[in-house]
Amino acid sequence: MPHFASLIHRFSLKAKALILVLGLFMSACVPDFLSDSDWVVIEAGEHEPNPKRKVGLLISPHEISATVTFDSSCIYDLGYEDTDDWNKVIGLGFVGSKDQPLDGVPPHQVDGARVGWRWNRQRKCIDLGAYIYVEGKRIDFKVAETTINTPTKLTIKIDYDRKMYQVLGGQAVPFTHDKSFAYSTGLYFGGNQVAPHRIRVKIVD
Repeated sequence: MPHFASLIHRFSLKAKALILVLGLFMSACVPDFLSDSDWVVIEAGEHEPNPKRKVGLLISPHEISATVTFDSSCIYDLGYEDTDDWNKVIGLGFVGSKDQPLDGVPPHQVDGARVGWRWNRQRKCIDLGAYIYVEGKRIDFKVAETTINTPTKLTIKIDYDRKMYQVLGGQAVPFTHDKSFAYSTGLYFGGNQVAPHRIRVKIVD
């Protein structure tokens, strides 16, 4: 009987050790979308998360917004040639046959509005800007700034009566389309360049 009790005790210890090891392994390997679904990650050498995150279909959206936090991984140096290129965070593209070419150009590069972001090396902050396409022509300009690890509310408004986009409360930009179906666009690095290292941005809808 003592021998049987000893076997049970040893089995219990081994089971507890196995559970502990599995727990540590699982906690080390939990992907971002399970450990904290609001953190969106672009791996080094990529333009977008894989799979894409924070995207979906929209019908006649009047406003899209999110609270966004850029952590220290968003500090980067691409050299002077591409330093002014905009990355993108929240946004939308309109879908419809009018003005939509069939040569592979995505709809958000025909009619759409996004929030651009980039690291400003001189000012040590994140530039935020309007990044808009109207009939395939791009309009982009800086609107605001934020700092690393600071939650910042970002908003794009769509006024169908006046046919205006307004990004981050900046200058309104007129559009010409009558489209009502759209999709939300997610985090994107570039510009021309891919992410130079792992980029993390927290996006809370």
